[in-house]
Amino acid sequence: MSSALYAAGAAIDQAHEDDIWHSDAQSGECVGQLKGGNYAITSVDVNRQGTRALTSSMDNTMRVWDISTRKSLNDAKPLLTLNAGPINAWRSRFVSRKGEADTPDDLLASSTDSGTVKLWSLEDGRPIRELNTSRPNFMYALAVSPDGTKVACAGVGSHVYVFDTEAGMLLCTFSGHSDNVRSVSFSADSSLLVTASDDKQIQLHDVRHGSPVTTLLGHHGWVLTAEMHPSGAYIASGSIDTKVKIWDMAQRACVETHSQHSQAVWGVAWQRSSDDVPITRPMLASVSEDCSVHLYDPLLA
Repeated sequence: MSSALYAAGAAIDQAHEDDIWHSDAQSGECVGQLKGGNYAITSVDVNRQGTRALTSSMDNTMRVWDISTRKSLNDAKPLLTLNAGPINAWRSRFVSRKGEADTPDDLLASSTDSGTVKLWSLEDGRPIRELNTSRPNFMYALAVSPDGTKVACAGVGSHVYVFDTEAGMLLCTFSGHSDNVRSVSFSADSSLLVTASDDKQIQLHDVRHGSPVTTLLGHHGWVLTAEMHPSGAYIASGSIDTKVKIWDMAQRACVETHSQHSQAVWGVAWQRSSDDVPITRPMLASVSEDCSVHLYDPLLA
């Protein structure tokens, strides 16, 4: 099962549809759809085991789905339906606080339009904790570190906030961008944070020390999405300039540019391993406002 394709499929749904589709990574064939509600999907996440999907939609609802088998996807009903309240779940993510692949997820995180991130119980949907940035801005970017200890959020404004999920404390704030931040993403070891902004920059931050690492320049418009390769050696990005770029972290330079899309690229996602499908050479998926998903097998020589 390809988490990259789930993420890409959801991004198409954000603009046009109200369901999530699952495609085969090799053939591109749609093998199942998850139907929930009649409103646009704003977010999708897949847990570390590759067995559950989490969706948010514009009816203010988060839904958890069983995706462990393809056979029943078309008739699947949500395992949990949670009404988060108006604009309280624009983005949502699974949180496994021990961060281990065989540890069940026990929390959900969601971003709001009021400068907060809410943590919810995955078991019964009750609210657990609220993480407050002290700025009443729309947080349309959200990420949970793979080890489950940190949550990062950003959105309207140029600041990026990183919280401790257990204590609820603000760990650090990054303010290197000069415009709205569209995307936040952690490295596989949870030590680095990648951010993408309307200022045309991709920035890399050291979460452990609260310090900037580097800035990547090369897109000619808003950078809408950026995600680090599972190895930590590369970053993929997408922009309103229609390009998908791959950056080498050792060289601090762009090593591949892809021009298959004809409109803004809203999402990129690297393929992740799950318990039953180890991935040694991750593929990359991108999704665009042109209503297409493209798969890449980057050279990464």
